[in-house]
Amino acid sequence: MENRKTVKDWRKAWRDSIAKTQKIENEIKVRLQDLCKAHPDVVIGTKADAERTPFTAKEIKNIDGMQTSARLAFIETIEKALADAHPHKQGDLFLGHKKSENAVRIANPETKDKRDV
Repeated sequence: MENRKTVKDWRKAWRDSIAKTQKIENEIKVRLQDLCKAHPDVVIGTKADAERTPFTAKEIKNIDGMQTSARLAFIETIEKALADAHPHKQGDLFLGHKKSENAVRIANPETKDKRDV
C-alpha cells in the first residue's frame, strides 16, 4: 500500500519550497547589485522624456523593493549589452587553428598525427 503524505509532510515541503525561492530571489538581487556596481554605464533602456535619454545601470534605484521578474529583466538586458560589446566567444578562438591542422592532414595523408605516435 502506498504511503500518503500527511499535512505535516505537505507543510514541510511547502516551507522548504518557500525557503528555496527566497534563497534564489536573494541571489538574483545580489547579482543585479553586482552588475550595477561593476558596469554602471551600461545602457538598459531609455527614459520616457522627449529626448529619449539613455537609462543606465547606475540609475536603478530601490532594488530591494523591485519584483524578481523586473530584476531578471534588468540582469538579462545588462548581460546582453555586455555580450554585444564583446562578441568574441571562447569556442571561436581556436576554430581557425583546428581547420588549418585538419587541412594539412588531408593534404598530406602521410603526415602522422601527434595522437598516432
